[in-house]
Amino acid sequence: MTKYFRISLLMLLCLAVAHPAFADEGDNRRKRKGHGQTAGNSVIVEPDRTPLQARQGNEMLPIADLGGAGSMSTVRGHGHLNSSYRQGIDVSHYQYTIDWERLAANENISYAYIKATEGSNLTDEYYRQNLEGAHRVGISVGSYHFYRPNVNWRDQLELMKRIVKPEEQDLVPLIDIEKAGGANFVRDLREFVIAVEKVYGKKPLLYTYQNFYNKHLRGAFPDHPWMIACYSTSKPVLSDGQPYMMWQYSCKGRLAGIRGDVDRSCLMDGHALKTLKM
Repeated sequence: MTKYFRISLLMLLCLAVAHPAFADEGDNRRKRKGHGQTAGNSVIVEPDRTPLQARQGNEMLPIADLGGAGSMSTVRGHGHLNSSYRQGIDVSHYQYTIDWERLAANENISYAYIKATEGSNLTDEYYRQNLEGAHRVGISVGSYHFYRPNVNWRDQLELMKRIVKPEEQDLVPLIDIEKAGGANFVRDLREFVIAVEKVYGKKPLLYTYQNFYNKHLRGAFPDHPWMIACYSTSKPVLSDGQPYMMWQYSCKGRLAGIRGDVDRSCLMDGHALKTLKM
């Protein structure tokens, strides 16, 4: 009996080690939290991934097709422009902890837009960590706010002002516009954009996807820089001929230092990162 007991105990120990409960802590954390953000004791699932209408194929375009290298500035801190490449990313809590040193050492990335705030009461839990990490490795940093059309724009501005400090930015703020709502959607959005410009002293970069722009924002902001999402091998086409300076061409980028998918973008021909310098 002693012999069989020892064999059984050994088998149980082997099963315990192989059981999914002993898998990577990050995977367990992902299952517990989902792709959401905590607010108090609840979990808020945020729909700030570009909607399905824009997903016309998720292949990442080759870096060689999207721009070459320049010269990297040696300046660090506020206003630092990394002009080595024309490629960038945007990140949030969806990417969890990023190994910024590994990313900078292995990938041709010059800029990163980092999620800071959403609506009037949500702050991305990884914002400070990502901001400091990107600065540390010399990647030009900008912060973005996810705009909620049914939330008072003045309250959204107050949150953004508290979290996104001008002196910590290399690039102008980005406003992520993916949701429409109410008869005054464009009017209120315009008031918000004007107010952001007054606070930060520069026109913000506006982000949306091709179909959303053509349906809701056509002609609304002709004097602002745009990042347009269109996950296709063909460049975005805006129905009013509005020029855009960045193309977010993939939501399925795979990069060293980032576990899972990441949004990738590039500067378009004729545009330079210095246009967005704070």
